[in-house]
Formats: sequence, C-alpha cells, structure tokens
Amino acid sequence: EITKMLYYWTRKPLIVGRAVALASTLDNIEDVKSLLHLGRDKRAYTYAPDVSVYKKKLGVDPSEIKVLDPFGGAGNLIYPSLQLGLNISTSDYNPIAYLIQKATLEIPAKYGPKLAEDFEKYANESIELTKKEISRFFRPECLTYLWLWCIKCVHCEQRIPLTNQMWIAVKKKIGIRFHVTKDKNFTTELVENMTADEGKQYTQKGGKAICISCKNTVDYDGITNDIATRKDREMIAIQIQKNRSRDYILPTNNDKELYKNAVEYFKLKRQEFERENFIPKQEIPFEPRNPVQNYGIKVYEDFFNERQLLVILTFLKNITNSISILEEHKPLMVYLSFLLCRHIFMTGYATIWNSSGEKIQHVFTLRHPKLVFNNAEINPFEKVAGSLPNMTKNILSAIKFNSDQNKSATCRLESVTNDVTRKFDMIITDPPYGDDVQYGEMSEFYYVWIHRVLKNYYPELPEKISLDEDFCESWGRFGNKKLASEFFEKGLKKSFVSINEKLKDDGLFIVFFAHSSIRAWNIFLESIRMGKFHVKASYAIHTENEGNVITKGKTSFMSSIIVVCRKLTEEKTAYFEDIIPQTEDNVK
Repeated sequence: EITKMLYYWTRKPLIVGRAVALASTLDNIEDVKSLLHLGRDKRAYTYAPDVSVYKKKLGVDPSEIKVLDPFGGAGNLIYPSLQLGLNISTSDYNPIAYLIQKATLEIPAKYGPKLAEDFEKYANESIELTKKEISRFFRPECLTYLWLWCIKCVHCEQRIPLTNQMWIAVKKKIGIRFHVTKDKNFTTELVENMTADEGKQYTQKGGKAICISCKNTVDYDGITNDIATRKDREMIAIQIQKNRSRDYILPTNNDKELYKNAVEYFKLKRQEFERENFIPKQEIPFEPRNPVQNYGIKVYEDFFNERQLLVILTFLKNITNSISILEEHKPLMVYLSFLLCRHIFMTGYATIWNSSGEKIQHVFTLRHPKLVFNNAEINPFEKVAGSLPNMTKNILSAIKFNSDQNKSATCRLESVTNDVTRKFDMIITDPPYGDDVQYGEMSEFYYVWIHRVLKNYYPELPEKISLDEDFCESWGRFGNKKLASEFFEKGLKKSFVSINEKLKDDGLFIVFFAHSSIRAWNIFLESIRMGKFHVKASYAIHTENEGNVITKGKTSFMSSIIVVCRKLTEEKTAYFEDIIPQTEDNVK
C-alpha cells in the first residue's frame, strides 16, 4: 500500500525490512521466525507481528532503541521498524524522498483518520472543477488514445508512422495495417485475427526507420531531426469501454477534432498559466544513453502534448486554489501534489503502450523518461490506469494504511554527511548503487511540479534539487564517466565515515547493496573499511521483481546482499605471523 503514494526507485519489500529489524534486535532466531509468520497460508507480510509479544521478547520498550536510515528513500526499508514501535529517524538529501517519508512515516500518525477524509474531499473537488472546464475535449467512453510519431521519408517524401510492432492487443489478436495514399500520406486499418508474423512487423527498429512506400531506410539523425523540427504525430487507435470489457476502434474525425479544439484552447490559456508560473521551463538533464534533447525535448513541458498539458496545468491551478495557506493544510497539499505527479507518471511521450497487457506503462518503465514512438494518452476522467479518479483511490488507500500506525517517525531533509548530535543503536540503510539510479536528475521529473504546489507551505524545499551530495554515478552530470565514478566513490566513503560518527560504539550497521559491477563492490567494501567498520555477517536475499525489464536476465540485480557491521572502536597492531594462523582457522 505505501508504494501507491508516489513511485520511487529501489523500493525494498516490507517483509525484508521486518526480517532485518527483528533479526537485529532479538537473540533467538525462533522468535524471529515466529514473529515473521513464515510458512503460513498467505504472504508473510499479510500477518502483522504481535507488538506486545515482540516487546516481551525484547525485554525493553522498543521506543528505547533508536534507529536511523540516512538514505531513507521512500521509507520502505525502515517502515516495518516503525510498526514494531522502534524509535525511528530518517533523512534523505533528495526532497522528493523526504516528502514521501513525511507522507508515509510522519504525517498519517499525527493527523489520524481525518487526513484521509480531507484528502478525498479536496481531491474530488479539484477533479470536478477540472472536469467541468476541460472534459469536453475527451469522448467519455474513450479510455486510452494510441499515438505514433511520424516522419517524412528523405527519399520519397512519404509520411512514415514509426512503430516497432503492429500489435494493439496481442491476446485478442488485434493489430494495425498501414495503406499508402496518393498524397504521400497513409490510412490505418484495424485488423482482427492478425497473424503472429504480421504482428511482429515494424517500421522502425534499432535506430532506423523503413519507408512504407519506397522501402528505403532513414537513419537515426534523419528520425531525430524530423521529429524535433516537425513534431508530427498521428492518433491511430482508441481503447474504449464496451459493456464490461475493453475494445478498440479507429479514431473518428470527431475524436481528432476534439484534440484540435483542446490544442486551440490551450493556446488561449497559455498566457494565464505562464503568469502563474505553472509551466515548467527548467532544462531536462542530459542523459547520454538516450538523450531526449535530440528529439527537441529540451524543457519539461516538451514531454507532453497540448491536451495533456491542459489537463495537468488546469488541475495544478485547481489544487493550488482549493486550499488557503494555513499550517493545518500543509499535509493535505503534500498528498495533492502527489496526486498530480501520479497522473503525470502515466502521461506524456515517455509512456509505453503494452500490447500484451493492453495497458499503459509509466514513464520510468525504461528507467529514464525517453521518447517512445508508440506512446499512449489516457482520458484523465475515466476509470483507467493513471487517471485522476484512479490515482485518488491509490493515494487514499496508502493514507488509510499508514494512518493505522500509532508512532510517528522523525523525517529530515539533509545529507547523510550532516552532523547529528544524537547517537543511534542501529543504522539500517540502502545507499546508492553507483550508476544504478541517478536520483537527483530523475526526481526533477516530479520536482518541477511538486515545488510549484508546495513552495509556500514548505520553505525548506530548494528551488531545484541539489546534486552536490547526491552520491550516485551520473555520466550525464559530469560529462565524463571517470569523473562520475570518482564522485560516487568519494561520496560513499564520506557517507560511511559519517555513519560511524552517528552510531553508538556497541551499535549495529546494517547495509544493503546490489550491483553487477565488481568495481562497485570494491568501492563498497573499501567504504566499509574507510568508515572503520568490520563485517560480522552477510546474507543474500531476493528483493527484486523478476518482471522488471531493466533487471531481467541480470542475476546480480535480483538479490541484495545484506552486510552487518560493527564499529572498530580501537586501533591494534598485529604481527603477520600471528594473523596467518588465525586466517587459516577462519577459512577452515
């Protein structure tokens, strides 16, 4: 339920966090197994541990044990420790992570059940205002509009729709077929009972396009230059609700006219949105592996078509105007800003149409938001993934789930290297894994919107996400892979030194790490040494989703290694001839 709040990367399963918290605080492994509810008829996390039994086994009040996660992320790892009643503090350098932590670990316990009621009320009011103004630009029974980018053939000037397959719905055997017209355009046919061979056909693959008329190829530069210059797209199919099932139709002239009307209305409203500074004109960070800038997508508004921007900006206007700037409204605005971003998460040119599942896939499916040739546009007011009503239900469910907690965590927006006067009994954390996720750059996709909603409520939020101590390996940030790697190495070592200072001398440091690179592991182990820790135990645990297209086939990503460390509290001198027999005994 807590992952419904707002998507964030590298989220560990809650049961893993519970296992780590129990195993780190209890001496008897049988007590740990019992409280984990292993081997029962349902998933272990379905059964909440009996906190009174845990307290009895622990021998002290759980609140006396101070626990910190200095790379808090979305709070998944530390959430089960809060459920057990431990004294929890979290922090993160990233303001998006900080806000998710507050929304999950801090705010619900403070405000109780009324928080869910108030959120639902203001969310629905804002949706209704938005619907009243712009729902006329969507046909009610239409759920998802399927679009293709188009280019002009450099050889014969034929208009080419770009797609890597002809499927619309694989299981239903529905696909598309293109027919060339005399005016160098094309028409689209919706085909039932399409064969597998025809479904696998394509007009673009591997950075090259194939003309549907002369059959010559257009290279990557030709594709990107054309899209950046002409911005030509075609609506080729619509998913509709038909009784209790979903079907597909070709767009009518009326559907295309509704879209054009939305574009014209957006042009009329643009000046008003600009006066309010609602339109994000911040430059998109350069990602060398697939730069969207080559397609003319240079600032964040460029990720969306005009109708999508009209929806986003109208809803942004309505949520910012729906509540006065009062202290008691601060938490509500966090959730309303998340609602806006949950919709944006399923919106724009980086979304993917999944023809196997017959659904839209979010903008981070390929890790970084990338321009996708066969993208989808949802109807924001219908019951479909990513719509405003559906996302309201998701966040409402998450708030209710989190409101059951009796305890509240302390959440801070700060770097792991900040000085902290408090000492902690345990530090449980999941640090960045080198080049796995570029948190700062990727979070900007949300932050350019969230800051516009929350800047008057949370003055601690920066204008822009700082990257000074965002300790990940970002080639695009430095323009040089070697410099990016050195930054990550120095940052992780500096972090572990600081963690040592925050931990009590008899405390436990439990750290997760998962990476396919031997070099990253060497950096990790060297950071442990630099931080003056020694490893007491390590465990491999399966934490990743097998269906993740990013990690598929990479075994090293499927499991995390949990490394348990103690502080080195004194320096000792040892002779080589004494160390050798000890080493041999340990190896045996």
